[in-house]
Amino acid sequence: MPRGAFLFFILLVLPIALAACSPEPTPTPAPTPTRHPTRTPIPTATSKPPPTQIIPTATALPTNTATPLPEPTQAAATQPPSQASSQNAPAGGGLTVWTMAPLIEYFKNIAPSTLAPIARPANVNPLTGLEVSDPALLQRRPVLARIGNDPNARPIHAGFNQADLVWEEMIDQKNMVFAVTRFTLVFLGQNGSFRPLRSARAVNASLMPMFDGVLISSGGSDGTRYLISQLPWKDRNLDGDLQNGAICIDGTDWRTRVLSSVEHVQDFIAAKKQSGAPTLRGFQFSNDAPNGSPANTIALDHKPWPVYAAGVIEWRYDAATGKYLRFVNGAPHNTQQYALNGVWGKGCQIGAATSEQIATSNLVILNVKYEPTDFVEDTLNSYSAFVDLVGSGAAQVFRDGAQINARWERPALGDFIKLVDANGNEIALKPGNTWFELTPLGYAPTIK
Repeated sequence: MPRGAFLFFILLVLPIALAACSPEPTPTPAPTPTRHPTRTPIPTATSKPPPTQIIPTATALPTNTATPLPEPTQAAATQPPSQASSQNAPAGGGLTVWTMAPLIEYFKNIAPSTLAPIARPANVNPLTGLEVSDPALLQRRPVLARIGNDPNARPIHAGFNQADLVWEEMIDQKNMVFAVTRFTLVFLGQNGSFRPLRSARAVNASLMPMFDGVLISSGGSDGTRYLISQLPWKDRNLDGDLQNGAICIDGTDWRTRVLSSVEHVQDFIAAKKQSGAPTLRGFQFSNDAPNGSPANTIALDHKPWPVYAAGVIEWRYDAATGKYLRFVNGAPHNTQQYALNGVWGKGCQIGAATSEQIATSNLVILNVKYEPTDFVEDTLNSYSAFVDLVGSGAAQVFRDGAQINARWERPALGDFIKLVDANGNEIALKPGNTWFELTPLGYAPTIK
């Protein structure tokens, strides 16, 4: 081959051979798709709330068939609820949508109580009017336990008859139609186990200053957790997901598996040097039955109370015990009690259980204002609700088989709720436990 032709051949073939021997280039990975958040971003708290948007509503109570309200997104309240009437909507009608910053500013404003204290012996529980075996029990912080009310939770409810007070409120709304109810059990004069712990809501930011207690819950939305993290009592918030030494686990169902006890919570906060003996005004009590109209059955049996998931609630007076017994969908609503031990943060060791029907010496219906917030509570994009427990509103007190029309009053967050009659005189509760139903404005239970 001529020299020139050979060189031409080499120059032609060599690049092809080198390319054939080179490794294949690694393909550039495709970028991971960005997940769009479903929860409302949490704004930084500011002292100056943004403008208010009013959502028009009908004058009738909302139901599942009501005209849908716009989704709350950008609006916020310009005044704390304590400056507005608890019985009237803002000027022009409608509901105020609360954003995070005004809620934080409102719930941080905890002033000392302006109400006169009630004198009582050192061994008398201010929440029940009953004597306790050991006055040291009353020198503790009340424990506020957040308990779920999913239908599958009711067969294993625990602690309701050991609690001094129970508060039941509607939670998780879309267009002011609520999903279910949830409970806050308040323990002071008795020990006991309680189950199942679930997440807190904004209502707990309203209840905590009244008791200066410790809140125990399990889990929570980003919005509620952030709200609580900005409040003065944040160190006494025991979220079992974040402080699992406060709880133990039984089973695998996340809706029912988290338990704790009053004794353990008291030991837990003592180890953290958060124990205390708050001054609790409590309620007036009397064994004398007041005059009132007969009330043998009180039922929360119609909307907007979430009767589908929460069930039709009936309280039936039992003359033999002098208490109202709780029924759900016609069946007794029972509560358990047992010794609770184990490795805290891990598996529970549960003693033999005793079961009895939930009963209360006093049933109190409080008409309160529910307003929407703009932060999401669950994967269904249900919004949290603000429950207005400051100011005043209509109430009904049931004891000894009788109904007393009343009014609730609470001037500020640091004050205890008072129940007064038409003349402004404080109504005496029957010594024993009390159950509060937080019903929406204008709601009238069925009374027989």
